[in-house]
Amino acid sequence: MDSKTILLVEDETLHRMTLIETLTDAGYQVLSAEDGQQALNLMTKHHFGVALLDIKLPDISGIELFHELQRRQPDCNTLLMTGQSSVEAAVAAMRDGAYDYLAKPFKMDLLLMRLERAFQLQQLRQQVSEATQSPIIESHSPKFQQVIQASQVAAKTQATVLILGESGVGKERLADYIHQNSPRAKGPMIRVNCAAIPETLLEGELFGYTKGAFSGASHAHDGLLLQADGGTLFLDEVGEIPLPVQVKLLRVLQERTLRRLGEQKDRKVDFRLIAATHQAPSKLVQQGKMREDFFYRLNVIPLQIPALRERQDDLHMLIVDIIREISTQYDQVPIVLSSDSLSALEHYRYPGNIRELRNILERLQVLYAGKTIEPGQLPAEVLTGPAAGVDLIQAVRTDRPLKVAVREFEERFIQAVVHEEGGNRTAAAKRLGISRKTLWEKFRETEEDS
Repeated sequence: MDSKTILLVEDETLHRMTLIETLTDAGYQVLSAEDGQQALNLMTKHHFGVALLDIKLPDISGIELFHELQRRQPDCNTLLMTGQSSVEAAVAAMRDGAYDYLAKPFKMDLLLMRLERAFQLQQLRQQVSEATQSPIIESHSPKFQQVIQASQVAAKTQATVLILGESGVGKERLADYIHQNSPRAKGPMIRVNCAAIPETLLEGELFGYTKGAFSGASHAHDGLLLQADGGTLFLDEVGEIPLPVQVKLLRVLQERTLRRLGEQKDRKVDFRLIAATHQAPSKLVQQGKMREDFFYRLNVIPLQIPALRERQDDLHMLIVDIIREISTQYDQVPIVLSSDSLSALEHYRYPGNIRELRNILERLQVLYAGKTIEPGQLPAEVLTGPAAGVDLIQAVRTDRPLKVAVREFEERFIQAVVHEEGGNRTAAAKRLGISRKTLWEKFRETEEDS
């Protein structure tokens, strides 16, 4: 379904038919529903550019539908149709992200103008997203290059993938990369952070439920597993899934069928599973937090993403790419890093990995757009925290002559000391027991070698 498709939800038959005719004549494709349940069914099967929702419906309110649509299709812009008695609710929904509202009765010309603006905004968002988010993953790190190569092979199969790595290393991005390079790329990519959903709600969110299946189930919900049908399901922090839910998930993975809560029949479902966790699955099994058979079902193709401190060769490239992406996102002139600032950033250990690096650069870009960043403007943890130089011995590669390795060790050691001195080369030279002139010459030799 293309981006010019509108979801229309209106229970008044005459008004609904008039809107369908007007919108179709204007060149839009319209899928309509007369109540909330029909609308939920359409959301499961189709993707919409804009939703036109009546607030007062016989079963589910338009506000509830808006929030459900926002969760399922966050890139869809919503216009609410309301009577005078519901204007306050519509305004509140706008604060929550609804695009606009129209008070009944409204002129069709006004509606068409609002729709055109809503679609223009969506196209702009898509252009920015395409400009700043590339499906390509590049790396100069031998360790991560192996992961990328394995991912490319895995993407062409239907096998379950288990992505392992510390928090912030980019597990979700690798999952996106696998999906985008798979035969299911045109299908949905449903992301679930299992740690973010309360244990009491997780089963219903995953498997879905019928109306009245439990207290508070005011309408039917297909669940995230069914929404992933034909595409990929990404379960992040899979180690947080309760044991009873693991049993049910294991059955789905084995039989490719599921049953919504409160339902008596099984439904077929076809999705590719990618799971991720920052915890060691073997320890989770030993601790009784993960079933052994569930682990084996997940661990078909394991991919271990190295921590950022193990990817020193990638740091410069990542810094440049992230600054470009963030400055484009904020429509700002990019920051420029001085050589000392760049050196400090390249030798910090990043316990929060790429997520921490991005947060640091985003903070600098927002505060100092277009300016040159000196060490004094860097966050305190970068200047005072542990540097990558702490692991100098491990960092020196052994596939080179001794003379080259010694020179590399010296370079890294000097950079680590300069980093710990906050970029102050005079203080670093004193600490190293050499003159500032000698230190300057060593930096010049390093720059000439590069």
